[in-house]
Amino acid sequence: MKILLIEDHKPTRDEIRALIEQQPDMTVVAEAQSGEEGLEKARVAHPDVVIMDILLPDMNGIEATRKIIAEQSRIRVLALSNHFGSSLVQAVLDAGCLGYVRKSLAFEELIPALRAVASGEQYVREGPAKQKS
Repeated sequence: MKILLIEDHKPTRDEIRALIEQQPDMTVVAEAQSGEEGLEKARVAHPDVVIMDILLPDMNGIEATRKIIAEQSRIRVLALSNHFGSSLVQAVLDAGCLGYVRKSLAFEELIPALRAVASGEQYVREGPAKQKS
């Protein structure tokens, strides 16, 4: 599975890449730190799945998802965000994402989410809100 990782925070990109590269059947073929850069990388790398952050410089992940899918309808998109709520999840699904995972759940949920989305299945995991101490 070829994956394009669109995330503006480099340490988060590095962690996600490391998690993905532990899988023998997955590889990160390109990375981008903005929506516009993500569009360009999708045109060149032809990924199977895009992991899309929602809040990005220059173009949010929802708009970038719409544009990527309009250009390459075979690409599957998985949204990954710190932000959550039913309206956000609905917005990413309406934009064409097949999945949504909160970043706080990425360690446990990202690989199953990628496999589901790559096979055309919807995968949504918001998880509980963090407890305040």
